[in-house]
Amino acid sequence: MPNHELDDLSHRSREIGPLPVVHHFFERLGLDELLATYVPERKLGRQTSLAYSKTLAVMVANILTSREPLYAVPDWLRRRVVEHVGLADGDVELINDDRIGRALDRVYETDPASLMTAVVMRAVKEFAIDMSQVHSDTTTVTFSGAYEGQKDKAALSRPPLITFGHNKDHRPDLKQLVYALVVSADGAVPVHYKTYDGNKSDDKTHIEAWNAIRAIAGRPDFFYVADSKLCTRENMGFIAAQGGLFLTVLPRSRQEDDVFRAYIQDHPVPWQEVRRIPDDDSDKPDHVHEAFEPDAKSVEGYRVVWYRSSVKARIDEKRRSDRIARAKMRIENLEQRTGAHQFRSVEAAQKAADKVLQDEGAQLWLRVQIRASEVHDYKQTSPGQPGKDTKYRRIDIPVLFFEVTETAEAIVADAKCDGLFAMVTNHTQLDPKGLLAEYKYQPFLEKRNEQLKSVMAIAPVFLQKPERVAALLFLYFLAVLVFALIEREARRAMARDGIEALPLYPESRMCKAPTCDGILQAFEGIRKTDLLDGAGTIVKAFYDPLSPVAIHLLKLLHVSRKAYQE
Repeated sequence: MPNHELDDLSHRSREIGPLPVVHHFFERLGLDELLATYVPERKLGRQTSLAYSKTLAVMVANILTSREPLYAVPDWLRRRVVEHVGLADGDVELINDDRIGRALDRVYETDPASLMTAVVMRAVKEFAIDMSQVHSDTTTVTFSGAYEGQKDKAALSRPPLITFGHNKDHRPDLKQLVYALVVSADGAVPVHYKTYDGNKSDDKTHIEAWNAIRAIAGRPDFFYVADSKLCTRENMGFIAAQGGLFLTVLPRSRQEDDVFRAYIQDHPVPWQEVRRIPDDDSDKPDHVHEAFEPDAKSVEGYRVVWYRSSVKARIDEKRRSDRIARAKMRIENLEQRTGAHQFRSVEAAQKAADKVLQDEGAQLWLRVQIRASEVHDYKQTSPGQPGKDTKYRRIDIPVLFFEVTETAEAIVADAKCDGLFAMVTNHTQLDPKGLLAEYKYQPFLEKRNEQLKSVMAIAPVFLQKPERVAALLFLYFLAVLVFALIEREARRAMARDGIEALPLYPESRMCKAPTCDGILQAFEGIRKTDLLDGAGTIVKAFYDPLSPVAIHLLKLLHVSRKAYQE
């Protein structure tokens, strides 16, 4: 006989994935509580049936684990065990792109800067982040679309202006925002961010960022490291006057750069090796840095330390050779012009050649002289087939020859400067070796910006309202913060337990420095299957088994296995 009880059973399978890991860090940050405090419900008008804070937490979790566009977030939720993002099953149907949009509006209406400070201060305290040194840099977030009408709004009330500027994605045809980020030198944890108008100059962002870090650190004497845009009289003077420390790269446009490059043409420099790293390819030479600190200070009175990098020297030499070769090839093409494209005067040819040198940046190394000459041709004086009585007239055709010569002295002088760069600082305790070591942490900040664009796919942003764009970029900052904390905790735990590597790469290949996306990937596809009776009540739950590396990661991160088992 048929078993009618079995006929009433059904099953439902949903993915757990890495959400419990993400939620564990949300709890340590107190993110849900902070969101509820700083993004409160509206007191007037229709009350929402789902708190803004819960919607925003869902968005941060989505950015970290899936990166769906706003309209796809509801479907993403339906395929997950939503209790691990702080929702009940009934809340899933309340999430849609319109509700997400209103939550973003609410973020913009409130004070995201205060929320950011509160979250960062909680992270610094909870995870014991060392704030004695921070690194600052900017990137650009690129947009497609008109985004018109922003300039019509009051400057103080409008969101950052999406407009054209110096695009670091090499897309000058598209509009952008400037995204400024500051990270700690302890795990590259983001501790401050702000978006600016797309045409904002980088050198105008540092004082505001420094003041924000001072409020978080609670003291001014932290070490602020940034690229050459920090090297202005205003920026350095402000930090020094407040009792802060800074380190920045000396721009090539500064007077000190010209003076030193002229000096080394005729004077020996007592370089001292301060850094040597073997190349990954054993057949190639080591990467070597040498340093020299002259007695001369910057025009503002700060230390200037000069460095010579073997890698940069090879790059500079190749760049010069490539520019010379390209310039020669283009000038050769000018000489071979014929017909209507042929130059009719020496002046026109000289102007074209000079433009090539300027375009290629080779005007210091090449000289072009135009020499005019003539070639002769003969043409019949009358039509028809030529014969013994045919008469000809001589035609003089002007020809221009482009004589290209290398300025050997300039090339030799320029080669003496290959690999050079300088840094400016008011730090008196660190020697040149120590300063270089601190600056070499800057690529970890650049990696955070790279992860923002590649791993988290911040661009393009499919939003039309600039206010919502600004709010969404804030959620991306929160996601990068959690991303960095997960990565930092895993690496610290590995160092504490003496673990050199984990099998996180495909084919279980070993990874010495796990990134957050590699860690979360270890939990992808893990599902929970519920056996349901006719009333929809769970009769029994079945869980996919965890891999050994996933179990190990849970232990390292102190995440409970309860979410992955009955």
